[in-house]
Amino acid sequence: IRLDEPAGEMYVADSYLGGRVMVFDLKTFAFKRGWGAYGHKLQDITTDYADRAYTPGGPMPKEFRGHLTLNFSNDGLVYAADRNANRIHVTDKQGKFLKEFILAPQTGGRGSTGGVAFSPDRQQRLLFISDLVNNRIWFLNREDGKVVGQIGGMGESGGQWFGLHMIAVDPQGNIYTGEVFNGERVQRFV
Repeated sequence: IRLDEPAGEMYVADSYLGGRVMVFDLKTFAFKRGWGAYGHKLQDITTDYADRAYTPGGPMPKEFRGHLTLNFSNDGLVYAADRNANRIHVTDKQGKFLKEFILAPQTGGRGSTGGVAFSPDRQQRLLFISDLVNNRIWFLNREDGKVVGQIGGMGESGGQWFGLHMIAVDPQGNIYTGEVFNGERVQRFV
């Protein structure tokens, strides 16, 4: 869940049936709008598993595959990370599809695109993406999705993860990560 308090809206990532983004009024919780992969209208989202099928390195599924997380940038774009398909969809706040970033496409299992955070600069030039399977943080250029760096790896020492799940960045640029599986800890990177 992400709150857009100035607009009075709540964004919810629903991972059932592959996933969708839904927007509700922050005060009344009335449903306002929603969309699926590639900006599909809710009524056009298919429940056919074939439209969610994904082979690592293969073509992208027509619908979100699963474990959807989201965040929105200062300039009003919504970044939906479809972890099980190793991709991030960028839309405007009305759901109009703008672009897709594919990250570590050979990653199998639970996928490479988990939590989404932004660099603390005013333009938010970088995306910070947590990767559950490869146990690293990816740094992507927000404009074109190109990888500009990465940190971490699998392990139990500081700076390593065993199930890197979610990520957050504070205004000073400190990165916070949360682990699942055997890691089960929070780490802070200054």
